[in-house]
Amino acid sequence: MNQPIEQHRDYRRYPWLAALLSVAAPGLGHVYCGRLTKGLVIFFVGFAFAPVISAASKYADSMTILVTIFLTVILIGAVFIYAVVDAFISARRIEIFQPKEYNSWPVYILFIIVAVTYPTNVASTFREHVLKAYKIPSTSMAPSVLPGDRIFLNKAVYNLKPPHKGDVVVFTYPDDRRLNYIKRIVAAPGDTIEIRNNILWINDNPLTIRDIDPPLLNFEPKGPTKIVEESNGAAKYAVLMPEGAPINMEKITVPHGYCFVLGDHRSRSVDSRNFGPVPLVDVKGRLDYIYWPALSWERFGRYLFNG
Repeated sequence: MNQPIEQHRDYRRYPWLAALLSVAAPGLGHVYCGRLTKGLVIFFVGFAFAPVISAASKYADSMTILVTIFLTVILIGAVFIYAVVDAFISARRIEIFQPKEYNSWPVYILFIIVAVTYPTNVASTFREHVLKAYKIPSTSMAPSVLPGDRIFLNKAVYNLKPPHKGDVVVFTYPDDRRLNYIKRIVAAPGDTIEIRNNILWINDNPLTIRDIDPPLLNFEPKGPTKIVEESNGAAKYAVLMPEGAPINMEKITVPHGYCFVLGDHRSRSVDSRNFGPVPLVDVKGRLDYIYWPALSWERFGRYLFNG
């Protein structure tokens, strides 16, 4: 007895849908076209860059980290464009397609969920452990850092070395741990520090200061002030010094595990003179870049000590 011939349904592959799926999850357009191996390779290539950035953050300096991130963005962009274009072309070349087990919307949705959530989690981890952006709200670090500056904080730098005198750091404010403060480390654990007539004395030695050409400010200082360069070991930086009533502070010893921080705007800063030395474990990272300067684009780029 003759058997009826089974009619196979013609499952077309739509180029626009292949491209759209690749936009949602790079490599998914290839999976849609039955090219599972190539689709998986493209899909996981995007994930491979996160461990590279993580390794760079632990073992490299901030410039290497930024270069790695920049190259990673370029490579991911290139992979993304290739995935979309190649999936579109692959779908156009298919005349008859017989779906595989993985050609189903539950599988596609799983790809999309992973593709959407993974970068979000990586970005969150990156902000918490590598680089984080902040906007400066006050004048306490003028003239080096001005109100309105947008900065990158290097949160990985102290994985390699301890904080140094002269570093501008963000830390948890001791009296309200919901807040972050930015100040400069002027004394390390075990140092003695005092202030006599505006001059810092570290370990019974006065820090030298010299007059410099005043940089531009985006605010009007209250009371008579002058800008000087203060030398603290290898670090040299500008300080906004009062010319009226001098600043004094009795000698103290910085406990081990702590650092002493001051604002560069010495008469307008709430710092360790008010709340004491800061635990090193509360230091979140070091200012490395001003990516959106408040006053002049000449200040754009890597933050360096003056001098």
